[in-house]
Amino acid sequence: PISTGMHPHIEAILTTTGVVRSSDHPHLVSALARAKRSGEIVNPLPGIFLPAKERTRDQWLQAVSAWAAPLGVIHELSAAALWLPSAAPAVVHLAHPTLRPRPGVTVTRRLIPPEFVNVISGARFASPAFAAVELAAEDEGRAICEALRLRLVTVAELPEVLGALEGSRGQAARRDAVSAALTNPWSYGELRLQRILLGAGISDWVANRPIRVADGLLFPDVRFRRAKLIVEFDGRSTHEGMFLADRERLNKLGAAGYRVLRFGWEHLDQPDYIVATVRAALRAT
Repeated sequence: PISTGMHPHIEAILTTTGVVRSSDHPHLVSALARAKRSGEIVNPLPGIFLPAKERTRDQWLQAVSAWAAPLGVIHELSAAALWLPSAAPAVVHLAHPTLRPRPGVTVTRRLIPPEFVNVISGARFASPAFAAVELAAEDEGRAICEALRLRLVTVAELPEVLGALEGSRGQAARRDAVSAALTNPWSYGELRLQRILLGAGISDWVANRPIRVADGLLFPDVRFRRAKLIVEFDGRSTHEGMFLADRERLNKLGAAGYRVLRFGWEHLDQPDYIVATVRAALRAT
């Protein structure tokens, strides 16, 4: 139990959902006021009550979502933090057409269509596709690439989200990122590599499409359709386990008759070298 002295109905709601919205329980208004005066609960947002003890990140997200219901949606980095390998932001990013910011909550005047909203643990979040495309206004498509790698998003979803954001600030950068991501890069490094190839007119390839090699499936970064040539971007971890797995991957591709070219981060700043190397390999295969 949260508190033996608390009104049993309030205690039951907090135990079940972690948050009480007073408009959902008008019969508890007086009891909520008493519990607040006694220090058992706190009221960080209008009409929203939480246990007075230190709240969890999930409780705060639920509280913000409950305060902003039914139109509010947690979006941008706060939504992407569910799957991006980065720390959650200190404040919650909320999309709502009319609400104003509050301590711990930033508000973007935006109405997110219901088809791009997911409900998780009682809180409303922008879908991975929507959050990733939103962030492309600032991150050059990094979140889109990560969502593609995790298979949370398909390339077919990206233009739909882009259309829903039409007229919002940063849309030119989003269009560039979505256009680049339609070739299915699974990292920002791969995206830059693909841009170099396309910018040089090198096409007739697919990215991160499965091929059956030896006893399983592999997903080459770039595989040419009519030449047994694969181009890999080395942006991954180099710890011992990954190093050995990478050697085994290369051995399987070589045994299957593929020539593999590998480029790293430094090569992305040498596009002429990449283009010349790939063209020479294509002529030789």
